[in-house]
Amino acid sequence: MNARIAEHVARYPTDPPDQIRLVQFIHLLRAANKLETGDYAEFGVHFGLMLKVIHCYMDSTRTLYGFDTFNGFDGRDIDAEEQVNAFKWRGRGFHPTSIDGVFRFIGGDKPVENLRLVGGWFPESFRGFEHLRFRFAHVDMDLAQPTQRALELLWPRMVPGGIVALHDYGCPSLVVQKVVDEFCASVGTLPVPLADWCGTAVVRKPL
Repeated sequence: MNARIAEHVARYPTDPPDQIRLVQFIHLLRAANKLETGDYAEFGVHFGLMLKVIHCYMDSTRTLYGFDTFNGFDGRDIDAEEQVNAFKWRGRGFHPTSIDGVFRFIGGDKPVENLRLVGGWFPESFRGFEHLRFRFAHVDMDLAQPTQRALELLWPRMVPGGIVALHDYGCPSLVVQKVVDEFCASVGTLPVPLADWCGTAVVRKPL
C-alpha cells in the first residue's frame, strides 16, 4: 500500500462524522433516483468522503463522475479567491490525494465500474463530458471561482427536478453563499439551506 493510500484509509476508515449531512444526502439521493435518466457527479472529491455516500445510495445502473485536481487547490483559483475573500488559505489549501486512493476508499480491492474519476483543473477537466445529463450533483469546491463555474456548467445539464447540493453555503469564512445566491437569482430560483455543519444548500432544476 503506497503512502497516499495509507493516509487515505487511516483518515477516513468509517462513515462521515456529520450524521445530519449523511441523512440529508440519503434523502436527496433517493429523490434523485426517481428522476428521468441521468448520471451523478461530485465536484471537489478530496479523499472521497461524500463520494462514497453518493456511490452507495445512487442508482447503481448509472455512472458517478468525480472531478478534482487530486493535488490541492489550483493556484489560479486561490489567486481569484484572494480578490473577493479576506480569508487566507494556509498552505494554499488541502493536502494532495490521489485517484488510486479514492478508488480504494470506495471499492477496496474490487474494481468500481460505475465510478469515473477525472483529475485536473476545473473547468478544463470537464471537456469531453459536455454531453452528460445529471440527476444529482454535489459541489464542494470551497472557492468562489470553481463553484460559480460548476453551477454554470451543471445547470443546463440537470434533468428536470435535478438536485444540486452545495456545501459550505453556511460557512462564514467563505464566499460560497454569495456565489450561489447570485447564480440562483440569475436563473430565477432560490437555494434551500440545510442544517448540517457548514450549511449545505440545495437547488433543484424546475420540472
